[in-house]
Amino acid sequence: MKITDLTLREKILQTVIIKVDKNHFVSDQVGGAFFGGEIITEAEDMGIEAGRAILSQYKENAKIPILLTGDFENGCGSVWKGLTALPYLMSLGAANDEQLAYEYGKATALEATMVGANWSFSPVCDLNINKRNPLVNVRALTDNPDLAVRLLPQIVRGMQENGLAACAKHFPGDGLDYRDQHIVTTKNTLSMEEWKKLSGRVFEELIKAGVYSIMPGHISLPAYQQEVFSNGLKLPATLSYELITKLLKGEMGFDGVVVSDALNMGGFNGWYPSREKSEVESFKAGCDMMLWPTKAYVDNMVEAIESGYISEERLDDAVSRILNMKEKMGLFETEREPYKTMTGQEKIFVKETQQKTAEKSITLVRDKAEIFPLTLNKYKKIMVIPITHHLPALEEAELLCEELRSKGFDVEYKKDGLEHIKGTMAEEEQIDACDLVIYALFSRSFRPMGFLDFHSKEALKIWRSLEYGVEKTAVVSFGSPYFGEQYFERALTYVNAYSMISPSVKAFVRAAVGEIPFSEYSPVDL
Repeated sequence: MKITDLTLREKILQTVIIKVDKNHFVSDQVGGAFFGGEIITEAEDMGIEAGRAILSQYKENAKIPILLTGDFENGCGSVWKGLTALPYLMSLGAANDEQLAYEYGKATALEATMVGANWSFSPVCDLNINKRNPLVNVRALTDNPDLAVRLLPQIVRGMQENGLAACAKHFPGDGLDYRDQHIVTTKNTLSMEEWKKLSGRVFEELIKAGVYSIMPGHISLPAYQQEVFSNGLKLPATLSYELITKLLKGEMGFDGVVVSDALNMGGFNGWYPSREKSEVESFKAGCDMMLWPTKAYVDNMVEAIESGYISEERLDDAVSRILNMKEKMGLFETEREPYKTMTGQEKIFVKETQQKTAEKSITLVRDKAEIFPLTLNKYKKIMVIPITHHLPALEEAELLCEELRSKGFDVEYKKDGLEHIKGTMAEEEQIDACDLVIYALFSRSFRPMGFLDFHSKEALKIWRSLEYGVEKTAVVSFGSPYFGEQYFERALTYVNAYSMISPSVKAFVRAAVGEIPFSEYSPVDL
């Protein structure tokens, strides 16, 4: 496919990524379509065959091969029910294994291409330096650039060598602010000297590793940006010529596709009088593909180019990058199948990768009470108290109880905790009647939207959690690794398991009873 074969409108459409609509097929020849909503919404509930049929429709009607993408950050199961959810990326950081990082990427690619997807908006390459960041947290590998540059390129290789284009996000690096770019524009607050050693180094290494695409976030980098907007602030990367064209494409030499983060996010909107104006400005700044632009985008771009506000050379550069990526992916091969078929061995490999990542990542932060390994002689009766604002996670709390019972323990499940406020003797009596109390914390960004702190009823559970029986209390976080410091620094026994999915729950129990070793490595500074 040559760029000269395309009309102006066809070239502009190549820069568009729409949402896949399972009820209404969009016939325009767009460059890409996004499936699912893993970060904010739960997985799509449809059969694999039905999903394949939808994605195949987009492929079959495409004059130019289409990119079909999703947020396959921790495998495909969080996007598509029936597929495999891998432990969150920080679990992989805790496993600290380069070969496993490659397998993590490969496992993602095998299932994604099985349903017809060919591009993933992952891996997350942010360094979670700010413990209060509500969006990155366990979606990131680590806060340590040395670990990031060892493992992230391996994930990219595992994906791209198995037919799935990767996307490094979110340039110039999330994880420094305490705010969420879905809601407001956030900042990478590093000095340029620090940035080059931390966030900048990570993206440099991924560019060297050949990552096909990079997603800028609605994040500014004040230390680099000279332009001051009308309100005295610095533009987010998705609107900043300085960050995308000058720094990323120019100084850093990135020649792949720059795809905007979602254009409906709070961090993107409000800088210009309308979202439609912002979309044109984003393209002008250097974003090559636009994630969910408005219906007016194509007409507005035609006008911008015909009037000379945006040069056709800028458009041709973007479209060339898009077509080059599709060429590298082999999408123009005439005999290419709409989706791949997984062998039985490949299906086993994906499940083994899931289990291996979970089992290598359970970090024993401290066990001053010498509770582990759990034995029936010492801990016959166990009380489990879940703490979460994400109600579906209570299913994993119940699984925790089932797994402990399967090892022979008598388990009492206290879904609503104890009567913490009243301070009755009943609390102490209930604790006394048990040999061990396990507080199981479940968290994840956007479950629900907002800060990861516990509040309301869940905060009350923590309020008096250590009033009785500190010496026989164990705390395990299936989520944020920072809760140990934030809420349970006086707990004698504390474990980070990073992921509120079944394999991580099972792995914790196996480690707790001594069937597998705990990890002693923390991927983040605690």
